[in-house]
Amino acid sequence: MSPDTARRAPPNPIARRAVLALALLVVAACAAPSPPAMPPAPDAGAIRAASWNLHYIDATVAPDPSWTDSAWRARRGALEHAARTLDADLLALQEVEVHDGDRSLDDPRLGWLLAALPGHRAAAVRFDGGVTPGQPILYRASEFAVLDEGFAFYDDPDASFRSLRAFAGYPDAVTWARLRHRASGRALTVFNVHFHFFDSAQRLRSARQVLARAEAAQARGDAVIVLGDFNARRNSRTVDLFRAAGFRRAGARGATFHFNAGLHLFGAIDHVLHDAATVPAAPPLTWRGGAGGRPPSDHYPVVADLRLSAPRRAAPRHRAGH
Repeated sequence: MSPDTARRAPPNPIARRAVLALALLVVAACAAPSPPAMPPAPDAGAIRAASWNLHYIDATVAPDPSWTDSAWRARRGALEHAARTLDADLLALQEVEVHDGDRSLDDPRLGWLLAALPGHRAAAVRFDGGVTPGQPILYRASEFAVLDEGFAFYDDPDASFRSLRAFAGYPDAVTWARLRHRASGRALTVFNVHFHFFDSAQRLRSARQVLARAEAAQARGDAVIVLGDFNARRNSRTVDLFRAAGFRRAGARGATFHFNAGLHLFGAIDHVLHDAATVPAAPPLTWRGGAGGRPPSDHYPVVADLRLSAPRRAAPRHRAGH
């Protein structure tokens, strides 16, 4: 075909629609609101809780260049900036692991974050047998003391890493930390979840397991917060399970996953859920800041300031005859 013929050829309608759709996506991403300023940390007695999926480091033979160790070293300034800006009392992290295709390895980012947050410690990091689920819970040591910690697989721990129900290392798991809030003396159990991104039936099974553990914590008198990457939107059946059990969602509605490109194509999939023992102390937000124009992850952290309510007192017993 000659150049003149090419210029006279009618445009391909499918190609035009594809270009238009791509342009709209770019415009939508560019038109996204600027990140809100992080409000001051809550006053004494309130808790800032946050959840953030960092995306695992890819150490496979042919890694995704966006998530190699060297790529993460280039992002670590943005990671440190975000962690310090959040200034969270509780920070539940997901995918804190190095994945080589067969197993999960120790992740250098945890030590980096703890060095950047010298007032924090990490719970639910390593368990018997060297199991590291990759879902640590960072807590401010001046605000909390650890009473207990644990983890549980949603699936058989011997399941193939290449199965549909396994991703980013170990098969899906929940971690938790039981903490004593120093200011109030109350016990608080924090669950850190990462539900399956593809298998909706597995998400529901996992949610039921977490909910059963949460209700057991409530039965012993603990306040309960569930943080994490639910891979399910706010009106999903997965979140509705918790809502039906009395949990409330303290999270903004906007996108929390941005495809590592600032694209906000659907609502939040990362959430902060709390039970009746905690109440919101400020409007929740999804923080979309960064440093040097480089996002630390393909997820944004979600943040909620919560206040522990006074523990319920048992009704006084009356003596016979009075």
